[in-house]
Amino acid sequence: MDTSQPGAATARRRPRGRASDSAATRRLIVDAAAALFSERGYASASLTDIVAGTGMTKGAVYWHFPSKEEIALDIVRQMYASWPPMLGAVIAAHDDALDALVAVTYKAAEQFSTDLTTQAAKRLLAELPPDALAKLPQPYVGWQGALCSLITEGQRRGQVNPAVDPEGTAQAIVASFFGMQQVSWELTNRRDLLARLENFWKLVLPQLRPTAATGPADAGSPAAG
Repeated sequence: MDTSQPGAATARRRPRGRASDSAATRRLIVDAAAALFSERGYASASLTDIVAGTGMTKGAVYWHFPSKEEIALDIVRQMYASWPPMLGAVIAAHDDALDALVAVTYKAAEQFSTDLTTQAAKRLLAELPPDALAKLPQPYVGWQGALCSLITEGQRRGQVNPAVDPEGTAQAIVASFFGMQQVSWELTNRRDLLARLENFWKLVLPQLRPTAATGPADAGSPAAG
């Protein structure tokens, strides 16, 4: 692991540029690092390699990130930050709770299949040392909370089987999705992720749909509350 910081002192004395320029530079560094981390992993991608991928000097990179670890943590944080707006936008676009529940998993599958930062972040979560992981937010709880709320609201509307436990169901969906994307990555580089997701929903959706005995009338009636 490259832990040396030549030029760091010089870089710290450089005057800051415009915020937009700084953000663009950070984005360039993160993109270069994400490409290396997703392909080689954390241990095999050195800071020197990342610097070479940016076309910048080490001092310029150190101005924005003091270490390889900080770049890796920023990549994971960006993945986490992308999830709430993605979940919110997909859920808001669907009137039916089950349609929204399915749609968010397909949107996430698209993100894992096409977005390099997400792919790098997921690999980093498996390879970063424990002391680095301790600096990150707890994973997956935001997903579980959003899906639990969606299922609960779907039950209120009579769109989801009222017999299912919203929290337990949300936990099962989140664990299943992130597990299947991991298996798909290891076996086929995620080429079969959509097929796996389709099979998952064929199995699970019938359990979530209201039945004749527990349909909209029962779920939404005052007596049901």
